[in-house]
Amino acid sequence: MRVRKRDGRVEEFSKEKIIRTAVRAGLSADKAKEVAEEVEKKIYDGITTDDVLNIVISEIEKFSKKVSTKYGLKSSLLRLGPAGYRFEKFVSALLRAYDYRTRVNEIVEGKCATHEVDVIAEKEKNYIVECKFHNTPNYTGLKEVLYSYARFLDISEIRSEFHGIWIFTNTKFSSEAMKFAECRGIKLTGWRYPENEGIEALLERKRLYPITLLRLSNFEIEELLKHSFAFCNEIVENEKRIKEIFGKRAQEIISEAEIVVR
Repeated sequence: MRVRKRDGRVEEFSKEKIIRTAVRAGLSADKAKEVAEEVEKKIYDGITTDDVLNIVISEIEKFSKKVSTKYGLKSSLLRLGPAGYRFEKFVSALLRAYDYRTRVNEIVEGKCATHEVDVIAEKEKNYIVECKFHNTPNYTGLKEVLYSYARFLDISEIRSEFHGIWIFTNTKFSSEAMKFAECRGIKLTGWRYPENEGIEALLERKRLYPITLLRLSNFEIEELLKHSFAFCNEIVENEKRIKEIFGKRAQEIISEAEIVVR
């Protein structure tokens, strides 16, 4: 049974992949296996990954609404851009959760050009952070890493306070990008990279679940990010402010966020 990915590539359907991801999201191994078997019964040759995802989430929801929501973590990151600098704001919020001081969309002069930097992150070391968003599961490749590195070199020639370049992506890095970054000392953070330190690991370690896991309109996502709410726990912890922003709709948003957080 073949599944068609968003980029047009085709791969074999894998029950094991569904089981691993469901267990990681919080389902027991037995229930995850049951979900995978039910999904296998309902799919057909050439089905899209989006349709498979919807079936999986529907099956998981029979056991746990909380787990079904968390299962969609990877796809939720695809909703973080590009309009309104969503992904940059999200990365900034994630870094703040790890005690970085951040500034978003700063204009920085380099030796040869003026640069708009996505995020500046400051702690023991100060980083220029480049955010590479993809709305399909495409790789961030060598060309994008080279471009970011060139910007850093131009800035660092006259700005000695920056110690390095840090590239975030919501998807994966190509092998060439990873090889070059390792050679040049560039920090990379993407889906499952580095091992145990990828963007999903950083989120799970702090129990931070993106607001894009919730059933929100684009306008609601923009409003939440505009008011510095990037994660579900922030919604739960700030009920009064959410009600001020969304009125009657607020309680539905808060209730859904509570399911994810608790």
